[in-house]
Amino acid sequence: MQTRRELQQRMRGLQRQMIERPDDFLQADPKALLDFYEQSDRIIKDVKQTVEAAIDSRGLVIASDLAARRVQRLTSGNVGNGIDVDEFVSKCITYMRQGRGFADDHAAELSSTQRRRRQPDRGALGSEDEDEIGDDGDMLNWAHLGRFACIPAVRRPALPGFLLGPLSIEKKARKITKRSAPLRVNNLLEVRPEELRAEDLKKSDKNDLPSICRKIHVQLETAQQVAQDAVEDAIDNLSEDPTPEEQRALMDRYALRSTGGIDLLRFVVNPYSFGQTVENMFYVSFLIREGSVRLEFDDDGLPSIEPVRRNSSAEPSRSKAAMRHQAIMSIDMATWRDIIDAFDIKEPMIPHRQEEVQQGPGARGWYS
Repeated sequence: MQTRRELQQRMRGLQRQMIERPDDFLQADPKALLDFYEQSDRIIKDVKQTVEAAIDSRGLVIASDLAARRVQRLTSGNVGNGIDVDEFVSKCITYMRQGRGFADDHAAELSSTQRRRRQPDRGALGSEDEDEIGDDGDMLNWAHLGRFACIPAVRRPALPGFLLGPLSIEKKARKITKRSAPLRVNNLLEVRPEELRAEDLKKSDKNDLPSICRKIHVQLETAQQVAQDAVEDAIDNLSEDPTPEEQRALMDRYALRSTGGIDLLRFVVNPYSFGQTVENMFYVSFLIREGSVRLEFDDDGLPSIEPVRRNSSAEPSRSKAAMRHQAIMSIDMATWRDIIDAFDIKEPMIPHRQEEVQQGPGARGWYS
């Protein structure tokens, strides 16, 4: 209890300084704020109760509010302390007029007007020959400013189309109800029920998780049977018994592991699509959770999967089955390319699914 009281006293003391002397934290030099964050980091290491964590979070709220006020004061437009908007706009205009962004004054991308402006004492603001040099259209060349000044400073990662998520969802248009004439029995029309076609059923199964998992389960059974038959036929055709190294190389050729299962990575990785690789990993994990697929590791420590035969008498019941362990799998594009190169994957074992063309939000997009 004494230790907790000391921690609370120290945290409240830091917060009291920010409340009683806010001017020290609003100065241009952020030394006071940095000292607070450093002391808060040292104190939080000894916190073990939620009460102390709540007090610390209150201090962070006060510090963030002071930091926001400090930024607002610095950018208020005061020439002495903040940003001079007129000077900033003038520098942008000079950057666009002279075609900055190229080290070479004679680059092919520069126009003849921009080359003359880049010469010393030519075309500067206030000079005598300012009006004699070039086209004023270069003064507002925002595309050049964005390409050579803004884009190189962008730090956000580029996102491909399959990671758009809600950005690809169109806004639902509001339906306007129209007033109709009163219902009359004589004007009733016969309406036939909608007829379902085979094409409609196929479309409905496209996003059906159990249906897709069943197909992948059948594909795994087929791949395992084909690989085992191919390895047995290759061994039978040899004139003498193969060595363990030759047998391992032969099994590796058909993605077969020493456990008798199929290599997990070579089964789920689609060399044509990173997105479908992630989907395949999800489907296989669903099958493992349901107990339809068994995950094992071979002698080299590589994961392998094989289907579980439910009809086998040796298979234990679901209640007596071994305890399942849950794990989180992660993969990025760099790892995906490394797996393709390491295992020399040319064709996917799970057939490549036709991807729908995702069009960005149009005129009815949610942000339009």
